[in-house]
Amino acid sequence: MEIILRASNIRAAINNGTISHILTLPSPEPTIAEWAGYAGFDSLHLDTEHGVFDSESIEMMCRVADMHGMTCTARIPNTETDTILRTFDRGLMGILCPHVDNAEQAERIASAARFGPEGARSFGTSRGRDYGMHDMTPPEYMAAFNREVTVAIQIETKNAVDTIEEILDVDGIDLITFGAQDLAQSYGHPGLPDHPEVVEAMESVVTAVHARGRLMSSDVERGINLVQWLPERLQSWLAESKSK
Repeated sequence: MEIILRASNIRAAINNGTISHILTLPSPEPTIAEWAGYAGFDSLHLDTEHGVFDSESIEMMCRVADMHGMTCTARIPNTETDTILRTFDRGLMGILCPHVDNAEQAERIASAARFGPEGARSFGTSRGRDYGMHDMTPPEYMAAFNREVTVAIQIETKNAVDTIEEILDVDGIDLITFGAQDLAQSYGHPGLPDHPEVVEAMESVVTAVHARGRLMSSDVERGINLVQWLPERLQSWLAESKSK
């Protein structure tokens, strides 16, 4: 049976100037992931930084996403090379890297996320490459993965804002986004991501990104974070029901 590398719906959105619709999950919920697939979501995003995922549950969620034609990505807990390697080996086609503070860190991430010659990711037989059970040679697989993978970074510190031009010099970073709460803390305004100084900092990053012809995540992604979306709706429904 011929098996080909899974294509990335997020890469397609980047290439085509369209929007990828994403459901973010804080825990391994295969049934909810299936609902998202049947509903027509393009991508499934796993919060492995603040969520309760391990390697086995990441792999399980990748299988569910693959079955429904969704691209599976994750916010990883840290930006260490071995974390990036093990994450991709499970079958993910994109990562969101938190707390990226400077260009040197961005360079390490970009290198760890792709095979040579673009990067230095270690090559092995894993679910990420379908255990080698396809008609692609290793060079063909590595080139195809490099084309499809997406790497996003979160700007969460004042230093990252101050050095955004240097960060944008790094090749291999596809999307930029914010960790607004942690950024607010970095500016001395904990819990206040809407503080004028924080808003101004974020606006300056967006301006710099677009001036360089680069993309914010919000340019190509639109999504629901289940842990933020569902509790509010549960409370709203209950309040309405009790008022009748």
